[in-house]
Amino acid sequence: MRRAGLLALYCALAAGCSELEGLGGPVPPLVTFQVEATGDLGPLRPPGVTSDVSLRIALVWGAQWWTEPFCILPPESDSAAAVIAAGCRDPFGFVPALVAASVPVNIGTPSSLPLFEPPPTDVLVGAIASRVGYASLVFFDDRDGSGTLELSTPHSTAFGRDGPPQQDSADSADVIYGASFLTMTAPDADERVVFLDGAFDETSAFYPRSGCPDPGSQPLLFTNGFSVLGTGGFSAAAGFSSSIAGTLPPEDPSTCTDGAPETTLVAIGAQAPANVNEVSCTERTLDGTTRYREPPTDMPDLTGRVSACASLPSFDAGNQPNLIQFVVSGRSNDHCKGLTHYALRGCRENVACPVPDWDFTANPPAWWPCPS
Repeated sequence: MRRAGLLALYCALAAGCSELEGLGGPVPPLVTFQVEATGDLGPLRPPGVTSDVSLRIALVWGAQWWTEPFCILPPESDSAAAVIAAGCRDPFGFVPALVAASVPVNIGTPSSLPLFEPPPTDVLVGAIASRVGYASLVFFDDRDGSGTLELSTPHSTAFGRDGPPQQDSADSADVIYGASFLTMTAPDADERVVFLDGAFDETSAFYPRSGCPDPGSQPLLFTNGFSVLGTGGFSAAAGFSSSIAGTLPPEDPSTCTDGAPETTLVAIGAQAPANVNEVSCTERTLDGTTRYREPPTDMPDLTGRVSACASLPSFDAGNQPNLIQFVVSGRSNDHCKGLTHYALRGCRENVACPVPDWDFTANPPAWWPCPS
């Protein structure tokens, strides 16, 4: 009987015996989001762009990111304030890490965005039994026709013995028109996708909703770990004052929303690209550490950039309290904001190292504009 059963199984698997049912066919998505792009792009298109190539909405997973101290400490001069304005991104803003999926859209028409894979572990934060990830839904024009959103990086100026900065890639040709989650300080643009693996732990909420129900508190609103959460946001001033105490200001509970992906329509209003570009800009460092660079022999190209001389924060200066840095913003026409920090003395990993990799304090380059 056992042999007969094995023969029957072999026959069932062999061509011509019979057809197996229930195998093959399209793989169902883990979750499907409902999205809609709204607004009039006509007055928002950048110079030289007169029509759209391919309007799409992408799901973009976010990075856990800390801004560098220069961007949030009180500026010591008007020139330093100008560099901060030109080169520092929103400290409460969404920072992209990975584009997961995208679909074509027509303005004013709801569309479905299926997702077939969970986020990778490198965009999840928390212990193995409590990991969370956040994503923004980004509305863009796929100018290069690649079918996906290409992310951009800031452009540094050249520096010394380390050579030029990481090979700069050209800015993405894609035009960003909006996102469901831009910043924690925007009341009308904070509707984020959340993925929860395990029980929620507020210490791992790198885009927190203080004062709102914890993700996972309403399990019926989750599909395979995914949900859509919204908040009313808080002011930047409130955010800065609260961060000194190691917290963030609570949200107005009446503005907290929780929705199931299949039944929550996420509408993304079109905005001027200059106001929303950062949602497609990655960061080379995510831990808030400032990378001080060796000044090159020849003056770096400062065309279209803003610069200033500034003191080093005391925790960076260490045994060099009088060391002055030269800070340079990105170019005015760059897709992404960014900064380059030069110091006359330092190491690749630590500007206050006891044995420096370079030391030009006694003989600065001829172009050096700051006190030495």
